[in-house]
Amino acid sequence: MNRNMVRRPVGEDGKWGKLTPRTIRFHDRDWDRIETYAVMRGMTVTELIRATVLTALGEEPGLTDSGGRLARQIEQIFRYTHIIATALRDDMLKNGRGDELEELVRSARELQRELNKRAAARPDQASGE
Repeated sequence: MNRNMVRRPVGEDGKWGKLTPRTIRFHDRDWDRIETYAVMRGMTVTELIRATVLTALGEEPGLTDSGGRLARQIEQIFRYTHIIATALRDDMLKNGRGDELEELVRSARELQRELNKRAAARPDQASGE
């Protein structure tokens, strides 16, 4: 297979098709923006352009990922935050800063109660009220 040709499954029949290189011209400024956006999404520019065009044609589910990727990122952030918070808590206790830690915990719980009250006071947006 030509090194410039990439194979990927095409269609529900599972057959493989070749991706043929194409030339698309962009201004440098536009290309830089596209490249930056692709990197932020963990994609190559080619993957981003292909997904965007196929989405526009209605042939792909789109780049939104219907929350799947976002849910995984939130879970990962939560886990890292827990690890960091635990390490900081242990460090504060080890260094005799238990009173400061207790004040931080009290303050966080108070803020959480306030946010829960605000959320409960809002109309149910899911039911369209």
